[in-house]
Amino acid sequence: PQFSGDVSVYQNLDQNFSHDEFALDILSFGSQFKSYGIAGHSQGGTAALHLYTFYWSGLDWSTPAPQDGGRIVQALGTPFEGTALAGNIAALGEIFGIQCGANYDMTYDGAAYWLSFVPGWSRAETWSWTTTFTDNWWSWDYCHFAADLVLSDPEDGVVEAFSGDLPGTNFMGLKEGWCHIGGMVDPAQIFDTI
Repeated sequence: PQFSGDVSVYQNLDQNFSHDEFALDILSFGSQFKSYGIAGHSQGGTAALHLYTFYWSGLDWSTPAPQDGGRIVQALGTPFEGTALAGNIAALGEIFGIQCGANYDMTYDGAAYWLSFVPGWSRAETWSWTTTFTDNWWSWDYCHFAADLVLSDPEDGVVEAFSGDLPGTNFMGLKEGWCHIGGMVDPAQIFDTI
């Protein structure tokens, strides 16, 4: 997809933020703009929805307005309903220098608690997409071998498809042949332009 108007890139890699901390970090970055929409990847999608739901920001000035075809929040590979990789498994990975450690907001329980406060009006202004590995009938397929042992298919190596299809949002579908990040079996989902 192509974007119209000005585009700015927010990146704050290798952090372990709660959804609220992440949303406030985006709010700080976005304060330089009067209005904006957000295309968020992974927890960036939950942080964008959190920002729109709980704070006044440039998202509230977004143009064109949704009724005119604008999209306030777009989320790709976002674990709205949590991921098994965010709890104890993530804490174990941190010991071995893998990823950022456990994050309660992204566990199944933490996500359910957070979602209990996210109303229908902000969900309705969110568009979401999910991806999964290429499924070949002749082989065992996965994005990441170890993640495949704990996640339910279809999944992208981090996020199970059901978790990215949040009720009340505009779910745009599940696409095969893309994984969550680079270094997995299929290409990183952020590079899919179709």
